Amino acid sequence: MNLAFVSRTIGNQSEVWMWRQLTNFRKLIPHIITWEYVNSELFGLDGLPLQVLPFELRPEEMPGLGRWIYRLKCAPGLNFYASIGAERRFILKVLSEIKPKIILCHFGHTALRMLPIAREQRIPIVVHFHGLDLSSSLYNRWYRWSLLLALKNFSEIVVVGSHQKKWVIKHGVPENRVHLIPCGVPTQIFKYKVRQLSKKIQFICVCRLVESKGVEYCIRAFAQVLKEIGDGRLLIVGGGPLQLKLEALSHWLGLNKYITFTGPVFPNKVIEYLAESDIFVQHSVFASDGSVEGFGVSIAEAAATGLPVVSTRCGGIEDQVIDKKTGFLVEQRDVNAMANCMVRLALDPALRKKIGKAGREHMVASFDAQKQISKLESVLLDCYRK
Repeated sequence: MNLAFVSRTIGNQSEVWMWRQLTNFRKLIPHIITWEYVNSELFGLDGLPLQVLPFELRPEEMPGLGRWIYRLKCAPGLNFYASIGAERRFILKVLSEIKPKIILCHFGHTALRMLPIAREQRIPIVVHFHGLDLSSSLYNRWYRWSLLLALKNFSEIVVVGSHQKKWVIKHGVPENRVHLIPCGVPTQIFKYKVRQLSKKIQFICVCRLVESKGVEYCIRAFAQVLKEIGDGRLLIVGGGPLQLKLEALSHWLGLNKYITFTGPVFPNKVIEYLAESDIFVQHSVFASDGSVEGFGVSIAEAAATGLPVVSTRCGGIEDQVIDKKTGFLVEQRDVNAMANCMVRLALDPALRKKIGKAGREHMVASFDAQKQISKLESVLLDCYRK
């Protein structure tokens, strides 16, 4: 059965979960429709049919008058993210060639863009929400208005966190049309690793360096940890707009020789870094722009390799980490609590092993990526049969 798999961008390193999903369908043949394909050398598509649309990536963000003209043309449908004009005609032509039985859209913005076309062609459309599209994006009134009016028109809705499911149901969608399917982790790739005991504990944080990931609090907690354990390292893997600010904080706290910033790395390198480390830390927070963690992919990857996790009660993380069993959860911005958990794990290798093993088992049982993809395929197939 042909599936129109639609996303604004394919190949972002921070969205490796999308590539994993796309290349591991078993019952559906995905035909990719996107406005941008990046990092093709890293994220190959194994010959899957691909159509890159030759149109504006984000018409709703065009500068000056262009944005307002776009909104004016969208106004009759009360969907200010809809595909219009030449782009709409082009997509209709693509769909006539693909003949998909169903359309899957990643992120709410993309789903709004495709919704009028799907309804016109009477093709079931499923929206797969992730994070920003149900958090910070809602601060944009044009997006919020469009989404709230459109929710009831999606055939099915997929979310990655229980907090998102509650929000969607609260806004009028019947519970039987909302499906909690986290992205998961390929547990056959992120394998359990037995750590060698070492006097120098290595903490690791893997994320984009943005406010919502709370790396500042990891650094401040690590400064307290060093006072208790004497020595150790913190590896911060990933890049982002806050890197220089975080490096400056590290320098100001006198931690330069204890903290390493790797910058952006390829997924295979992440596996190596996780295998070399002892404890995973991520202090996610509700950011000032409204961003909330949907599903912590790096948390799942770390747990799958047997790393105990120290994180926060924030968004979908509470679904992933069982407090005091597969890791420790602290309140957001509570540096002292985070430092205490880090020290406890650093000084107790038996506890690290026990919690790490439980984390691995939890990932295999509840968050294995292939199992999640199978659940998604079942939702898509059931939607078509309706």
